[in-house]
Amino acid sequence: MKYLIIEDEPLAQIELERLLHIVDSECVITNKIDSVSEAIKWIKNDFESNIIFMDIHLSDDICFEIFNHIQITIPVVFTTAYDQYAIDAFQTMSIGYLLKPVDEQQLRSTLNKYKTLQNNYLQNNSINQLLNHFSGLQNQEKTIEYKDRILAKLGDNYYYLNIDEISYIYSEDHYTFVITNNNNKYIINYTLDNIIKSLNPHYFFRISRMCIININSIKIITKHLNGRLKLSLNPEFKEEIYVSRNRVNDFLMWLDGNNSTIQ
Repeated sequence: MKYLIIEDEPLAQIELERLLHIVDSECVITNKIDSVSEAIKWIKNDFESNIIFMDIHLSDDICFEIFNHIQITIPVVFTTAYDQYAIDAFQTMSIGYLLKPVDEQQLRSTLNKYKTLQNNYLQNNSINQLLNHFSGLQNQEKTIEYKDRILAKLGDNYYYLNIDEISYIYSEDHYTFVITNNNNKYIINYTLDNIIKSLNPHYFFRISRMCIININSIKIITKHLNGRLKLSLNPEFKEEIYVSRNRVNDFLMWLDGNNSTIQ
C-alpha cells in the first residue's frame, strides 16, 4: 500500500511512518506534507497513493480547506486531537479517524477496514458536514471567556484569588479546596466538574476525578505502575498524586500544547 501523510508536526510524521511500516510490510510513503497549500499542489497530480492520513490542523489552515479546492477520490483517515464530541461526529458520518497519539492496534484496524471498503468509504457531503462542524467548534472556542479570578473562603473571611495564583484544586470530604502558589489553602463554592469549564485549558488540566493542576505547578513527572504518571507539585501535595491511566495520553498531549481533547 502507498500512503500520503499530511501532518505538520515532524515527530508525528515520523511516528506515523514508523507505525505504518510495522503494520504494513509493503508500506510506501509517497510524500510527507505539512500544509494545505502544498497538499493541494501534490494531490492534483498524485496518481499513486492508496490512502491519505490527514491531520486536522496544518501549518497554514485547517485541513478541510483542501476539499474546497480539489476533489479527493481516495480514502482519507483523519488524525485528530479533538474532544469526544468531535470524535462522535466522525463516527456518525462514517469517516475514518485516529485519535492522537496514534495507537498501533487502532491503525491496524483502520487499515483493515479500508482494505475492505476501499474507495467507497469517503463521501464528499460528509466532508462538508465535518467542515461546518469544526468551524463551529473553532468559533465556539474563540467566544469562550475564562475566569481571571475566583471567590474563595478562609475561615469566616472571603477573598478573591487571581487565577494565576492557583497551583492546584482538589476535592475532599464534599469540599473543594484551592492551594495557591504561596501554599495558602482556601475553600471555593464549586465542584471540580463546574470549575474546570471556567479555567483556561492552556494552563489547567484535570489529572483525575479528584484534582485539577496548573501547568506551572509541575516540578517532576515520573512513570509509575499500571501506566500511570506520578507528579511532584509545587507546593507539595499532602499525599502522592498521580495522573490516572485513562488520562495519561490526554495529559501528554496537553503538555505538548494540544489541549483540544481535554477536560
